[in-house]
Amino acid sequence: MVETLPASWYSDPAVYSHERSAIWAHRWIMFCTTAELQKPGDYVADEIAGWPLIAIVTPEGELRAFHNVCPHRAGVILWPGSGRSGNLVCRYHGWAFGWDGALKSARDFGATEPPCIEDNSLKAVRVETWGPLVFVCLDPEASPLSDEIGLLDEHVRRHDFDGFHYGHRVTRELACNWKTYVDNYLEGYHVQLLHPLLNSAIDMSTYRVSIPDPTFCLHEAGPVEGSTSAGVWVFKYPNLAVNVYSDGMNIERIVPLSKDRTAVVYDYFAYDLSPERMEQMVEMSNVTLDEDQMIAELVQRNLDAGVYRKGLLSPKHETGLAWFQDRIRKELAL
Repeated sequence: MVETLPASWYSDPAVYSHERSAIWAHRWIMFCTTAELQKPGDYVADEIAGWPLIAIVTPEGELRAFHNVCPHRAGVILWPGSGRSGNLVCRYHGWAFGWDGALKSARDFGATEPPCIEDNSLKAVRVETWGPLVFVCLDPEASPLSDEIGLLDEHVRRHDFDGFHYGHRVTRELACNWKTYVDNYLEGYHVQLLHPLLNSAIDMSTYRVSIPDPTFCLHEAGPVEGSTSAGVWVFKYPNLAVNVYSDGMNIERIVPLSKDRTAVVYDYFAYDLSPERMEQMVEMSNVTLDEDQMIAELVQRNLDAGVYRKGLLSPKHETGLAWFQDRIRKELAL
């Protein structure tokens, strides 16, 4: 029998700190969408597991990414959020940087010798795109994004992955560890008990989870007669769910904020971007998200209570969980 991860791994600050360096500092992670980075100066400034990052379009139209940390005294280069900027200047003390991250000037610094450019440039981050999604990677030695996407590309392109238009974003903050929420996403064992609407739309007797490639797992289920819920649901390690249908898709990111806080970010794409269609897509996913948030937060409380140590995974229903947790064990090596 396959055992679960220890309960302490869902609440121990030392484990979360180790995850930041062992997982989040080395994997390709979705950061934003290409729709947010269309014109020179467009930028997104956000965090991944406590790493403050910027993705920006240069005047030449090149996509670049950096840590949003000034080498002078850790000020921010761009305010958190998104928008358009004509330069890279620290918002704290005005140090200016080129689009390549090199220090251009240290405003009114007052020293006889100017600060060394090599030691005081912005720290670059690798950035690449896959379809309408922008990924970053903090590890300069990691393989290209295309190597990690691999077979996943074939599965999502069963539908029009590149052809949908970007429509809307919903962000929800949950009181649980990021793995608690991922564990829930990776199995359909709970659907009949917790998701009546979803259960009525798909044939749960056909629900299957498989691991076609070490980097992702695939969820498949046939729709009930008259349902439009047929599609492809894939989860790319460590935190990205790509849910693609015939007329649209939603991209779900599970982003750790701390050891016990998680952001779930939904980006919605469709052919039809009318307010009515966007409202329908958001409403349908939020019904399921409400139910998942409720159980994930309750499970987290029970994990923290000190009663539960570890459990067993179902070989019939929880193969996706076994795959995910095995990867966590190997990468943390605790």
